[in-house]
Amino acid sequence: MSRRMEFDELISVLVAEHGKMKSGLAEVERAASEKDFASAARILRGLDALFRQHIADEEAQVLRLLIDAYGLKGADDAIVVFRQHRPIYDLMETVKKLASLPAAELASSENELRRLFDEHALAEETRVFPKALSAHKGREASTG
Repeated sequence: MSRRMEFDELISVLVAEHGKMKSGLAEVERAASEKDFASAARILRGLDALFRQHIADEEAQVLRLLIDAYGLKGADDAIVVFRQHRPIYDLMETVKKLASLPAAELASSENELRRLFDEHALAEETRVFPKALSAHKGREASTG
């Protein structure tokens, strides 16, 4: 279920959550490097709940606004970026399972997860969110 708040506030929350997720992934890396796999798995479980809510809000509110404002073709960039949610989530699941396996396997998968997430967050923050905010402001101006 998506959260109910003003759109500008939602975008701010989503950007802040990117920071929390990056920080959490850094904690996972630190725990894994110390061979504290129980902590790595615990941190990933916490990130899982945050990531699921984050995706629900992006897809239900941000993507819907972009499609309403620009049509499917105009929202294509956001659709491409949001399609990255599934591989990131799948990799999070893999990393959680690897938390009980040798450190080298966990480190390799965790590094890939961080790389994917960093690229994804950058795309959302520089391409998708600014366009969504612009569409929202345009919608407000035309109804206000």
